Amino acid sequence: MIEALVARHAEDAAFYWSQLDGAIRSPTLRLDRLHHFNGLLDAHLDGLVVAGSQGWQPAMAALTRWKKPGEAFVCTWLAAQGTGRQRLDEVLEVAKVSPQNVLRGMISALAWLPPGCAAPVIGQWGHAAMVPVAQVAALRAVALIGPEAVAALGSPLPDFLVCADSHVRAAACRALAGGHHGATVAALRDALADADVAVRAEAAIALGKGQDAARALPVLLRCVIDQAHTCAAATGWHRMQAARRLDRWVRELAWLTPFGMPDTGAMLAILPPRTALTFALVHGDPSHLGFVARLAGEPEVSRYAGWVWQSLTGIDLAEAGLALPEPPPSALARDELITEARLDADNGLPQPDSAALSGHPASQSPVASHAGPVLLGRSLDRQHALDVLQGGPQALRLLAARTLGVTVRGPVHPQLAALGWMRAESAEGNR
Repeated sequence: MIEALVARHAEDAAFYWSQLDGAIRSPTLRLDRLHHFNGLLDAHLDGLVVAGSQGWQPAMAALTRWKKPGEAFVCTWLAAQGTGRQRLDEVLEVAKVSPQNVLRGMISALAWLPPGCAAPVIGQWGHAAMVPVAQVAALRAVALIGPEAVAALGSPLPDFLVCADSHVRAAACRALAGGHHGATVAALRDALADADVAVRAEAAIALGKGQDAARALPVLLRCVIDQAHTCAAATGWHRMQAARRLDRWVRELAWLTPFGMPDTGAMLAILPPRTALTFALVHGDPSHLGFVARLAGEPEVSRYAGWVWQSLTGIDLAEAGLALPEPPPSALARDELITEARLDADNGLPQPDSAALSGHPASQSPVASHAGPVLLGRSLDRQHALDVLQGGPQALRLLAARTLGVTVRGPVHPQLAALGWMRAESAEGNR
């Protein structure tokens, strides 16, 4: 056994999972590259499995030292391979010390595992007697996997809604999304008045996915506004976490908001610019293209605004002459801060000509005949969603996946399989 090689497997597995996890909002990364990264991750995980106990040691040492989600993913995935409770307990010991650092990786690992490996862990951690961090991991994994995973929980799902820990209550609301029977709806309606903003937001999102959108919408909007203030006041790591939560809630708000609702423009005006642009993209209403074009003149969000405009209209900014020349590298070198605007540039988003965008016919007279959201200049119907799911960048695949009721998180192979049977089903329906 070559110890340095095994340690490299642990390090690289954590790295490639982080690449896949961070790519969920990428405007450039497509399915073929995701498949490539997925293959590299699988190869390193296989190397750790072959190494046995000597694979566990460097993986756990890295988690203990760094306490990062990538290392937590690797250790949780390995610990669930049927080797008993000891390794799972070791992961939990780290999670109890630094839950918000490692939970994301733990949850992803449970959703990444085959059902036969994930169910026992969900049953063990998803028990009312376990520590809150274990319960949250199990409940969030159930939310990712789907309703079929609810049966694996060690305690009844509604029991977690009355837990003293607000993180557990919020995770339970996530897991309850899609359960529309009377007891579930009543419990989620009660959670709309919870003292914790995250519980209220997740209850509203869960109800919005059922038949109670009218009740859920104003609650979620208030939570989004409160979270935007929290995000603006936070710094460093706390700001990153607050921004991640805000992004999720805004996307859910955009999906929940009825198409053509007259108050939507006023709502966009009170949201932070980047948040408002995300809403406009996900909501998919062409009538907001003028608003998006105006924000293309704001330096901190100009590139993102241009990309949103391009994603809604399907008009390539560079090809249509709507992009400005890039500044010379010497000018970029003076930008010493890692800002969101700088990251937009690093992602290859063009600098839009805001005046040209505002004067473009698509911004001045947007097509208003669409009955639902548009993406790339077309109604986001099933066929278009399938095309985007196969050929679009990950940020747009995320929107198409929501339309189709599938996920673009987790391993790529199930995504390819789902895409295959959906295309076959669509072809059969067109005959």
